Amino acid sequence: MTQESSPTLYRRVAGEGIELPLEEVMRNVAYYRDLRVDPNAFVDKADPTKRLPIKYVISTDNAAAPAGISTPHSFHLCFIESRAGNSPVIHAHTYREIFMPLKGTYRIYFNKDPEQHVELGPYDTFSVPPRLWRRVEQQGEPGTPGMILVMYDGVADPNTGIFVPQEVIDADRARGHDPYAPAPR
Repeated sequence: MTQESSPTLYRRVAGEGIELPLEEVMRNVAYYRDLRVDPNAFVDKADPTKRLPIKYVISTDNAAAPAGISTPHSFHLCFIESRAGNSPVIHAHTYREIFMPLKGTYRIYFNKDPEQHVELGPYDTFSVPPRLWRRVEQQGEPGTPGMILVMYDGVADPNTGIFVPQEVIDADRARGHDPYAPAPR
């Protein structure tokens, strides 16, 4: 049995558009080479003294971190450059997090069970439901570089609404490191 799909019908009607000066248009362009690393990014599971190199492309009013585009949007978008073996600790968000590898293969572990995972190659996409425990790790030979695009959907500031299991916090503190302590003001 063959399932036929009907073509999408595009309706075009006369209407108004806008023109903007070049300066205004350029506020909506981000060049990867100019993006800065988020100084408050997730701690690396392999080395809690280091943070993962996250570069925000879109973040309204730079709420998440310095971003290439800070004009109003209903989501935040970043690139995470990582090497095989680097990973944040298991965590959950109160909002949806969308993963799309651009270079390399990434495994997204979920439900705190190391056997439960989804493996994504370039341009595969996983829209992680809110509050689902997850951890993302690039696969391959240790040190192999990769890049994943991450979108945080429907949240004003993706630095809020992040949960880490108490046992992870306790283990880090037992090693003499507390990346979860409130930042000094």
